[in-house]
Amino acid sequence: MPHPLKALLGALAMACAPLGAATPAAYDKPALPPEACPVPVQRPDVGNPFANLEPPIDGAARMEAAAKVPGWKALLTDPDAEVVACAQFLLLTMPQADWEKLTADFIAANIREALAARRAHAWAANVPWPLFLNDVLPYACLDEPREAWRADFRRRFGAMVKDAKTRDEAARIVNARIQDETGVKYSTKRRAPNQSPADSMRQSMASCSGLSILLCDAFRAIGLPARVAGVPTWTTINGNHNWVEVWLGADGAPKPDSAIIPPEAAEWARAWRVTEYNPDAKGWDHAWFMDRAAAADPARPETRIYATSWHRTGLAFPMVWNLASRQVHGLDRTAAYHGLAGGHRQAIAADRCLISVRATRGGKRVAATVALVQPGQPDRSVVTRGEDKDLNDIARIEVPAGPGRVELRVGDVTVVAVPAGGKEVVVELVLP
Repeated sequence: MPHPLKALLGALAMACAPLGAATPAAYDKPALPPEACPVPVQRPDVGNPFANLEPPIDGAARMEAAAKVPGWKALLTDPDAEVVACAQFLLLTMPQADWEKLTADFIAANIREALAARRAHAWAANVPWPLFLNDVLPYACLDEPREAWRADFRRRFGAMVKDAKTRDEAARIVNARIQDETGVKYSTKRRAPNQSPADSMRQSMASCSGLSILLCDAFRAIGLPARVAGVPTWTTINGNHNWVEVWLGADGAPKPDSAIIPPEAAEWARAWRVTEYNPDAKGWDHAWFMDRAAAADPARPETRIYATSWHRTGLAFPMVWNLASRQVHGLDRTAAYHGLAGGHRQAIAADRCLISVRATRGGKRVAATVALVQPGQPDRSVVTRGEDKDLNDIARIEVPAGPGRVELRVGDVTVVAVPAGGKEVVVELVLP
């Protein structure tokens, strides 16, 4: 495996070159990311490497070509005006690779299932139409292999929410029950980072990206706007992460003045809530990474927080397994997370030190109770994360800084750390 720093710098450089529409990652030969994406000590001055350089779509040419394909022609002349609006939207926004490969029958089935979900509940029908188009209707989240997941997911998760009275209630039900329903758990042994829902369920495992695709699709299958969010690399502990945003705002007009408008331009853009496949017990906008998100540096594009968009936005959503791709459009959500995470941020004062603790046995992460012994301080403990938690979800505890030291103990294993003021120190205990 190439050195991760060189790999990241090379990918950032490639990302600045003009590129055409990207083809979805090969199913049989997935591009695997490094285990960590470190922040370069000296990053080259490349501006924002995620600026969207994909050529504009020739909408007139696509419409003309679609009119010659019986399946597309039927969609564009359907007696149901909402079917026509959905077909036009996807036709004029879908990635070039999808336009070349996906059949009209695939698109038609996706449209009819999405509209069926929208019409099944008042809380789905009242989702503002632009949000429905951008964040419910799309058949994919990232560059995962395209597949017809919507009918199966509408059956699975629609049954769970048949009595739900609000979007919030429906979202909580699905979020709480999705792991039991799919049998998929987090694992670094997954086949690829960008797995389709079916591939994740066949393996019963997925990365944070694969889990996010699963949850996002489950929300969309019942008519809830959802999108993947993420960061290429944290500012402190090296590593990327992806999660999900679900829209739980006020009811909007079912019919817009225009079907194809940037939904983030409206005031209801502020109603996106943060969650994960394994949700935090505290509810929306709580997660193990919120303090890290609060530390995102707007001046460093590789540490900003992004969310996906089906609309063109001028940015590409960064996928660490394919940083050069311009297939998935993105929104810069850094400022929003600074606000959301304000109450969760764990600032490190000059006289304090944040100790991050891992415990491993046989090369695998394990959950272990680690005792902390520091002169002049009460004994404390912290529980490390096992293999079922995200690779970057690391147990942390804040201690006084100073010239002394902290002993971290699990049984007969002891590791000594020197708490540096205003810093984060990573400690690993290798257990027998």
